[in-house]
Amino acid sequence: MTPLGYRTHCPAATWAVVISIALFASACRSDTGEDTGSEPDTVDVVAPGPATTLSEQQEAVVEAREAGEASGEDTRDDMAGPVHGGRLVYGIEADTANPFVHYASSCAISCRMIFRAISDSLYVTDADGAVVPYLVESEAHNADYTEWTLQIRDGISFHDGTPLTGEAVAYNLNLCKIGQLTGTAFLGISEITGEGQTVTVRTEQPFAIGFGPYGRAESCGFMFSPAWLETLPNNPLYSSPFSPLSPQERAEGMAQATGDPAAPVGLGAFRFVSYTPGNGNSFIAERNPDYWRGPNGITGEQLPYLDEIEFVVSVDIVGRSSGLKAGQFDVIHTSNADEIAKYESNPDFVLLQANDYGETGYNMVNVAAGANPVLATTRGVDEPVPMDPLGINADNPLVHLSCRKALAHAFDGERYVDELFGGIVRAANGPFPPGSMGYLEDSGYPAYDPEAARTEFAQCKTRSGQNPVSFSFNTPNDPAGVESVEYMVAMWQEIFGDELSVLIQTIEQGQFIGLMLAGHYQLTGMRNHGGVDPSEQWFWWNSASAAPINEIALNLGRFQDPEIDALYQVIRHNPDPDARREAAEEVNRQFGRNVWNLWVTWTLWGIVADPRVQNLTNLSIPGNDAPVFPVVTGKHHLSQIWCIDGDCQG
Repeated sequence: MTPLGYRTHCPAATWAVVISIALFASACRSDTGEDTGSEPDTVDVVAPGPATTLSEQQEAVVEAREAGEASGEDTRDDMAGPVHGGRLVYGIEADTANPFVHYASSCAISCRMIFRAISDSLYVTDADGAVVPYLVESEAHNADYTEWTLQIRDGISFHDGTPLTGEAVAYNLNLCKIGQLTGTAFLGISEITGEGQTVTVRTEQPFAIGFGPYGRAESCGFMFSPAWLETLPNNPLYSSPFSPLSPQERAEGMAQATGDPAAPVGLGAFRFVSYTPGNGNSFIAERNPDYWRGPNGITGEQLPYLDEIEFVVSVDIVGRSSGLKAGQFDVIHTSNADEIAKYESNPDFVLLQANDYGETGYNMVNVAAGANPVLATTRGVDEPVPMDPLGINADNPLVHLSCRKALAHAFDGERYVDELFGGIVRAANGPFPPGSMGYLEDSGYPAYDPEAARTEFAQCKTRSGQNPVSFSFNTPNDPAGVESVEYMVAMWQEIFGDELSVLIQTIEQGQFIGLMLAGHYQLTGMRNHGGVDPSEQWFWWNSASAAPINEIALNLGRFQDPEIDALYQVIRHNPDPDARREAAEEVNRQFGRNVWNLWVTWTLWGIVADPRVQNLTNLSIPGNDAPVFPVVTGKHHLSQIWCIDGDCQG
């Protein structure tokens, strides 16, 4: 999940919060064999400059992007190496709220890049779009799909030297299961136990497509040392109301919890060195000599190649891009299509583009009202749970469908894309982008129609009792994001004039995420819902995850849709691919009917680097013929990257 400042598409909670669980190419051939204490053979090559091949490669990427099939694969045929050494500086778009542990972090794209450096996940997405085991070596299920058995790779250690075992995996997952932020994503999972190298997951209903999509690569799928987790004061065993410990046990655990959640202990290619929060500051990690895919690890490879990686927070895309050109950064990422377009014709930098399995940019409406009977059932209480007990959202006109339809009809997506994005992204009509299960050319979402907008707006004024119709619109405080929100509001006011009053509220990133989680907003920009399977979106849209205002909710819009709830019973639990696809398409139509969100664009990600940085996205998977999918919703792996001559700056 990510706050959307349109032109910058700034991140935030999947977080995917986390979760996302969310919770979401050609292989890199790594040297193998015994560790001789020397680096792999290298070839002396100067950093490539402007070349015809670069232009040809970009032309191929543009064709893929226009078809919605840009994967972010690093296709350069002039890469030299691999070679050890070098310090990579990566300019990221945002800092992380509540860093850096899966059950608490509001973990968006930048956060997940850090997670990828310091740890690895149970599952990854391969080049065919399948969720496949990674730290998990194999998986099996019983006859009715209610029990999954995971075999964890043996011989892997955390950075503190403790082993990755079935018990360690179960400890990580159970913390997420009782975590106030992440627990909703584990509904339907009754028990997770570990013994030796085996993890057993028991479910209340058939999980017919596997455990992977629920606890795989996105935040809770990343493993951290239980010895470290036990020292943290925010450990859910001590702090969560869902903890199985007695009050005395919680107090005893909390009394001894002196660890630092911002100093993570993972098992990844790089080990934590330091972290200073805030824009302009950084997270630094050094090479892990005992990495499980290194010369001292179980695969006997040479990963990672870099000595050190530093992630520097640079919220403003203009500053981030200037920093790359000035040599401050070696790599940056961005979902600002306007900036990506500038690099398509710049041969001095490597540009990788990715929109396959990408996110959707949209405006999220807070529709909290009435009571939630599903949540009452989940909590075991007799009366439906009030969604807005203090009336905080009572004056939000967008709780009325006619008001949402009016804004949808008044938004000219093609004009918006052409004028703010150079026409290189597509206007969205639903949550699923082209190529994804559930995508529809015509989802039934209200198309641009000024006359229909005025008709719905008349109903909106009546239903809301407001004239002018007034609401606030939250956006992160980066300049490009604010500009795009202003453009959208101006587009609405062209049709509704002074009968519409919108207060644009610019908010710092960390606070922005917290307001969404607690339901303190009326309309807010968002970027979310990327992934390879619609099952990954369940916890964002289920009525059971629509908690009242002032409680943490994963269903951030707090809508309740019984039809979507029923359709997700098929998507999550039916193994028939045709039935699952039909259900996902109907979810798309249901969003169109109820306009729970105001769709804007399907996101394009750009990874931009100095040409000295080699093999940006191509990582092999041990025991799998296919490599990882290069870039999924802006995230890519880092252990396979090297720099020419072991020097990223030159």
